[in-house]
Amino acid sequence: MDSEGRVIYLSTFSKIAAPGLRLGWVAASREVIRWFELAKQSIDLHTSTLNQYIAAELLKRGVIERNIPRIKEIYRTKRDLMLQALGEYMPDSVSWTKPSAGMFIWLTAPENIDTGEMLNVAIRKYGVAYVPGKSFYPNEERRNDMRLNFTYPTPQQIFEGIRRLSLAIREYIQ
Repeated sequence: MDSEGRVIYLSTFSKIAAPGLRLGWVAASREVIRWFELAKQSIDLHTSTLNQYIAAELLKRGVIERNIPRIKEIYRTKRDLMLQALGEYMPDSVSWTKPSAGMFIWLTAPENIDTGEMLNVAIRKYGVAYVPGKSFYPNEERRNDMRLNFTYPTPQQIFEGIRRLSLAIREYIQ
C-alpha cells in the first residue's frame, strides 16, 4: 500500500472495543515507528500491560471483529435520535452536521455565543455538558462550535440532554 514510506496509519481500541483501554496502534515504516517509540518513551513510562493483554485477547479471539456490526448499529441509532432531538428542540439559528459515521455531531451556535463561556452555565444551571469547539482549533477559532457525543448516553438522556442544551443556547441568544 505504501511503496514510498510516507503513510502513517494511527488508530485506537477506544472507539471499537472499550473507551477505558486508552490503547492504540500505528502502522508505518520502521524508521517512523522508531521515532514514535522515542516520543512515547519521553511522555510516559509504559502502557498498561493489562490493557495490552486485554486488547491482544480481544483481537486473537475475534471479539472486536464480531462486535463491529453491532456497535455500528447502536451508534447509528443513537446518532439518528440525536439528530431528531436537535431538529425538535434547537432554534433555527443553530446548525449541526449530519455525520455518516463516527461518534460526534458538530453543532454551530449563533456567532455571538462563545460555547466555552456558556459551558459553565450549561453544566451548573441545565445539567448538560459538551466540548467547546475552540478546543479543536490551534488559534481558538470557531468559538461558537461545540462537539456532542451520542455514543454514551441512553436514548432518553439524548433527548433530555438536547432539550436542556437548547434552553442554555436560547438563554444566550437573548
